[in-house]
Amino acid sequence: MAHQGSQLVEFGPFSLDRVERVLRRERQPVALRPKDFDMLVVLVENAGRIVEKEELLNRVWPDTFVEEANLSHHIF
Repeated sequence: MAHQGSQLVEFGPFSLDRVERVLRRERQPVALRPKDFDMLVVLVENAGRIVEKEELLNRVWPDTFVEEANLSHHIF
């Protein structure tokens, strides 16, 4: 896995490019909606620690009310 400041993070068969905003599995792009990608970035940046629900909401949806069901949908 790359350092938090680098643009490319690799984990298992995946690579996450934060600049190009693309997730690849074995070099093939994986379709993700923008908020799903943002959430994945937050989780990857915090690998090894629990990301509390409020932190995730604040990072992905700042200044926006999001129902818990929507959060669960994006995580799924």
